[in-house]
Amino acid sequence: MTDSETYTSDTTRTLAYECPHCGTANTVDPGAIGELVTCVNDNCGQVFKIDAPAGHLLRDDDPKAVEARDHHRNTSVSQAEQELCTVHPAIFGNHPFSFLGCLLVVIGGIVAAVMGRDELIQLYSGLTLALAGVLILSYWWLQTRFRSVTVTSKRTLYTQGIFSKQTSEVQHDDVRNMQVNQSFFDRLVGVGHIAISSSGQDDMEIDVRGLKSPQRVIDIIREYQ
Repeated sequence: MTDSETYTSDTTRTLAYECPHCGTANTVDPGAIGELVTCVNDNCGQVFKIDAPAGHLLRDDDPKAVEARDHHRNTSVSQAEQELCTVHPAIFGNHPFSFLGCLLVVIGGIVAAVMGRDELIQLYSGLTLALAGVLILSYWWLQTRFRSVTVTSKRTLYTQGIFSKQTSEVQHDDVRNMQVNQSFFDRLVGVGHIAISSSGQDDMEIDVRGLKSPQRVIDIIREYQ
């Protein structure tokens, strides 16, 4: 450099400028850029202006330019919203006794149809009974598939609906209250009831029963608050 030499100190975060009059190094705060300072050399004591260090354009293939672009790309990706987990309610956890009842109906209907295959009435009755149980279980399964809690790096979303769709969401930084309720039976089968509200609402905006791994969902939300 001709008029001044500049470097940034990692420990003090100050700038050192060479006095254009006597060549003495003067340590100044970065906030002094653009202002006039007096040389610290008592034999000099002259005033000079602190100019900002000038940058220059790098070639596209310059290693520093490539590194800077990679860093910018990685930073942009890390700042983008990422899906962390999606959890559905459990069929058995939501309707344990009804589920077992339907399962017994299906099994009983199949057994009755097999045992009464020579009698059309008993055969059709058994098949009808088994089909009814299968339809009920399939309906419950569809309900759970179209109800989900999705946790991203920024928010929690609850989506429900087969034909029409409803979505509720709460930003992580806006969460006011989170609740997890599990009965003894819920803990045995690994489900629970979670409820989440934001600071602007009195009611729970996300309220889901029979959700798989409820504590894991809450822990992820807390990690990203």
